[in-house]
Amino acid sequence: MRGTVPPDPLVSATLGARWFDAMMRRRAREIAARSGLAAALPREGLLLDIGAGLGHLAEAVLAEAPGRRCLGLDPRWSPPAPLAARLRAQMPGRLGWIRGDGMAIPLAEGAVDGVWIAFVLHHLPPDTQRAVLAEARRVLRAGGVFALLEDTPRDGAERARTERADRRLNFEPADLPHHYRAPGEWPALLAAAGLSERRRVSFRRIFPPASLRPVQHTGYICAG
Repeated sequence: MRGTVPPDPLVSATLGARWFDAMMRRRAREIAARSGLAAALPREGLLLDIGAGLGHLAEAVLAEAPGRRCLGLDPRWSPPAPLAARLRAQMPGRLGWIRGDGMAIPLAEGAVDGVWIAFVLHHLPPDTQRAVLAEARRVLRAGGVFALLEDTPRDGAERARTERADRRLNFEPADLPHHYRAPGEWPALLAAAGLSERRRVSFRRIFPPASLRPVQHTGYICAG
């Protein structure tokens, strides 16, 4: 749910490089801590990362509590062989993968104890955003925890800066559209999906910096 993996051999080599893995691990740890995600999710049970990418954020969340297990859902991305081998060795049996779309998650209703979607929904048009949130709520057990992490530019200048940073960090093609929302716009969509906001966390300056001026991010911690 982050766009297609570019066919460029240089990009493929980058995804599997040790330096890239180390950089993304540090970034994921900062996101998990500063957004409140790692602290908010249940410390035991099955979690779901919708749009998991290469799995670095799931790894950071699992590292905080040995009782957690996680499924990473993504339609295209998956860990390259060196990263997959490291994850298997460091957290055997705790992180699995589902190839699929967030609009039709192949899990039963109420199957997971916690769900998060990190920096994914702004890549999807509004109707699809609503459908993915509804699916997230469907697979979340009653009383479970849902978290949304998003880029939340507040005006045109911040939007332009955020989009440039997005393209640099995610190997995005120039024509990939973005559907950002300001910080106050997400709660209505969450509520419409049956997800009640409990806490909001604003954070900036996540490593590595992709712009000279900071990009605004917001974490929404919700109850199902």
